[in-house]
Amino acid sequence: MPGTKPNRLINEKSPYLLKHAYNPVDWYTWGKESLAKAKNDNKPIFLSIGYSTCHWCGVMEKESFEDVKTASLINKNFIPIKVDREERPEVDAYYMTAVQAMTGGGGWPLTVFLTPDLKPFYGGTYFPPEPRSGMPSFVQVLEFVSSLWKDKRDEVVANTEQVLKALSEHADGEPGELKKSALDDGFVDLMALFDSVHGGFGSAPKFPLPVSLEFLLRYHFRTGRELALTSVTKTLDEMMAGGLMDHLGGGFHRYSTDRVWLIPHFEKMLYDNALLAKAYAEGYQVTGRREYADVVRETLGWIAREMRSPEGGFYSAQDADTEEGEGRFYSWTPQEVVDALGVEDGGLFNRVFGVTATGNFEGRSLLRTEPRGALSEGEQAAVRRSKGALYLERLKRARPAIDDKILTSWNGLAVSAFAYAGGVLGEQGLVESAAAAARFVLEKNSERGRLLRRYAGGEAALEGTLEDYAFFIQGLLDLFEASPDPRWLGEARRLAEVMVNDFEDREVGGFFLTVEPAPARLKESYDGPTPSGNSVAALDLIRLSELTGHRGFAETAERALRAFAGEIDRRPSAHACMLAAVDLFVNGTREVVITAPTERGAEGMRAEVFRRFAPDRVLLTATAKTYPALEGLSTLLEDRKPGSRPRAYVCQNFACKVPADSEEDLSSQLAAP
Repeated sequence: MPGTKPNRLINEKSPYLLKHAYNPVDWYTWGKESLAKAKNDNKPIFLSIGYSTCHWCGVMEKESFEDVKTASLINKNFIPIKVDREERPEVDAYYMTAVQAMTGGGGWPLTVFLTPDLKPFYGGTYFPPEPRSGMPSFVQVLEFVSSLWKDKRDEVVANTEQVLKALSEHADGEPGELKKSALDDGFVDLMALFDSVHGGFGSAPKFPLPVSLEFLLRYHFRTGRELALTSVTKTLDEMMAGGLMDHLGGGFHRYSTDRVWLIPHFEKMLYDNALLAKAYAEGYQVTGRREYADVVRETLGWIAREMRSPEGGFYSAQDADTEEGEGRFYSWTPQEVVDALGVEDGGLFNRVFGVTATGNFEGRSLLRTEPRGALSEGEQAAVRRSKGALYLERLKRARPAIDDKILTSWNGLAVSAFAYAGGVLGEQGLVESAAAAARFVLEKNSERGRLLRRYAGGEAALEGTLEDYAFFIQGLLDLFEASPDPRWLGEARRLAEVMVNDFEDREVGGFFLTVEPAPARLKESYDGPTPSGNSVAALDLIRLSELTGHRGFAETAERALRAFAGEIDRRPSAHACMLAAVDLFVNGTREVVITAPTERGAEGMRAEVFRRFAPDRVLLTATAKTYPALEGLSTLLEDRKPGSRPRAYVCQNFACKVPADSEEDLSSQLAAP
């Protein structure tokens, strides 16, 4: 049972840390007090890292951290520190790399034992309360590490050097030469992992990996390789058909536990849904398939409806579990559907979404669109009506908890998704949601011109990381292209200068994760479920260089890409977003400038630009009202003062086409190679 007396975590704002505030474990947070305590007492540190919607983090808390005997063993022999990985990504990245070096694997909860001077010497992930499936119990681990520290301390300290060597190699990057062939290597590498039967990459568990899909769309755009496109559409189709997608509320779950996208791990993360919404918007641009546009609307609709704070920022995540158990919130029986919809509509819905008496998940059914013939217009209307009614019925159930901290980095991804989708779908409401979130970050989650990492419980805190700057700058650039308020370009340029000044490795190139070493300054290039800060920073700087004419940004991006060129060569598919930056660097960009007397006058031309997938273009729109401010931010407006009618300029490789005075002329210029 949890203790009745709170520990130090009661003063924190993170929902994850607050979950542990009544543990009998004498938790500290990561900071000066805990690190000084470890040195003063000469005790090893027990570092536990997780996040609020992590299922196995919650399991380990109930089994071990709420157990008085286990807590007593921890308190007696260690300085216990609890970290929310979403608040302290630099601490998580450093010690995750250490555990991977020690064990060959990693994940959350992350369990690491450190010397008082923060050197990792033993680690793992989840440990059960009793020995199970070849795993020692957590108590056995605690006793082993405690005796190791007491009896073989010199040996422990000596062995940390091997781990530190691996961490040092990770921090340095791997410089090399940028090669256009890296794009072909990335394509070949991804196709070797592609599941041609069920879509996606690799086998179970299967993650969406939207950055890989975006790279393949770019590769198809550059080369015309049909396999690049079909691998994307196959994956998009399979993901939106299966249980990975929430067919009633919109949005996607974290990952699929199986190969066929049927049974997900049920947590829903802001970053996954922002990235997937943008990937489906790009898929819609390329194919024109309206079902992709529907997925974009449903996904962003879930974010706006369930994940938006009253001030306009977006919350971090929705839990996997409820009081009734994981997945119960999302599953149905045929009778439950019929009771809610009636016999006729319920029967149709059960056929369309595969709801059966035997079920596909613990005797119940997760919704999955079944192969079927075309539905009549009346049936389609009935299904739409039924989805809305079942969504309302589902709201009567115990709902998954929401982690309501607002992270700058993930809000940057959401700003990008809402703005880009708003431009593609021509829906101003989406763009306005992006602008509200951008304002929230700039006004509530910033301090003295610099970004803070998180806002929770009415408090903005923690120094911004590279991810915060890179992802938010990307959001501002997408917002500027969709809603050409000069403020967004101005803020993007200002924050880029801060990012370069505070995070760049001036000796080798690339960007560190943090300003201060905490516990060390790492550089990461790996693009996983989210892109790396270095990848997005390079893309940002290339785009900013083109939009503003500031060549220094492009030079900094080139140094960053060269700093990781060796890593790209070794594992191209693990650097999909960075390959997108390489693509812009080696193949160049197109500048599209639209001038018009009014914002309304520019709408038609801007819609034409957003109608087609063109990852090589940057877009600047100026009206008579915004021209004076934009003229001071960008050299692209030289001799291009807005006149009495809309006009568009398309330029590439220092050469410009004849100005386009109609949407038809602009369309033909954009369609040209």
